[in-house]
Amino acid sequence: MSENLLEFGTAKAQPGEKGTGYIKVGELSDGSPVNMPVIILNGKNPGSKLLIWALEDGDEYPGPLGALEACNDILPDMLDKMNGSIVFLPATNISAFRGNPFGGGTRNSPLDIDGGARLPSCHPGNPYGKHTHQLAYHINKVKEEYDPDVHIRYHGCKQMFGWDRVLYRKSPPGSPLDKLARSSVTKPGEMVMLCFERGEPKDRPLEISMESNGGDDGVGNGYNGDAMRDGLLNVMRHLKMIPGKEIMVDKIQYVSYKREQKPDGMMSSGGITTQRGGFFTSLVEVKDKVKKGQVIGLVKNFFGEVVEEIKSPIDGLVLSRYIESPHIGSGQWRVFAIAAPTEYR
Repeated sequence: MSENLLEFGTAKAQPGEKGTGYIKVGELSDGSPVNMPVIILNGKNPGSKLLIWALEDGDEYPGPLGALEACNDILPDMLDKMNGSIVFLPATNISAFRGNPFGGGTRNSPLDIDGGARLPSCHPGNPYGKHTHQLAYHINKVKEEYDPDVHIRYHGCKQMFGWDRVLYRKSPPGSPLDKLARSSVTKPGEMVMLCFERGEPKDRPLEISMESNGGDDGVGNGYNGDAMRDGLLNVMRHLKMIPGKEIMVDKIQYVSYKREQKPDGMMSSGGITTQRGGFFTSLVEVKDKVKKGQVIGLVKNFFGEVVEEIKSPIDGLVLSRYIESPHIGSGQWRVFAIAAPTEYR
């Protein structure tokens, strides 16, 4: 790759250009290629390098929808004024995104014989592994070659009615990573900052994940990618990649998940599951404050009998609740995510 030309797969872009194309990440049994789309926005001027991944889980749509609007409808008209570049992989888990012939993606790739491994857990990949491990290998080759300053991953969850959140490794207030994460929030109350306390943040690239369930104003479920689009554009203002004043939200809620060691296993407040199967009812709404031990949901059997009371493991805030179907099996999916408030600043 020359100093000015950006080229990945069949996509190429000189400074001031947009390039689109595909990267081959595998083959089907008849030899047909599995091609992953790529969008390159190469600004006219030098600046930060931004790498974006989306659809690592093939049914999580709001992130890529918002970023696609920014990269296809807004930013191409700004390339003459843009500093730096974007490499956007809008559908990293392309076979999972394709899903089934009737429409709608699947969470994992159907090309793995066992139903697919989750792509986020397969990094950095293995060129000799299963399809998803080979896929992760090709994606990480792009990351290594591009060597970004900032890396954004878009996630969400169509099974849950939730509150949008920014995930990142806990970093001191005012640090570059903390400032970057805050810049992805453009409206008060629209998102929470979900901090993971394990592991030290990397100096480079600075990495955040933006997770949206696609509801209006950052709460709900659907296909609204506005928060993701606006967050991306504000991150670029923060990085001085595009003109305009950075939106700075004064007060943002910081939260974290809590893990509890029980005699028979580990429980996380971010992944509360049922121990019984039946018809699920939530007794709380997203953003509600709950107390430890409070009954927040019920599971009833076909005869209307309560077979399980689901209790909050912590004092915290409800980040999401299950809505995929009226019924659920034991441990089949998380029914609540609850986080403990840590700061409000």
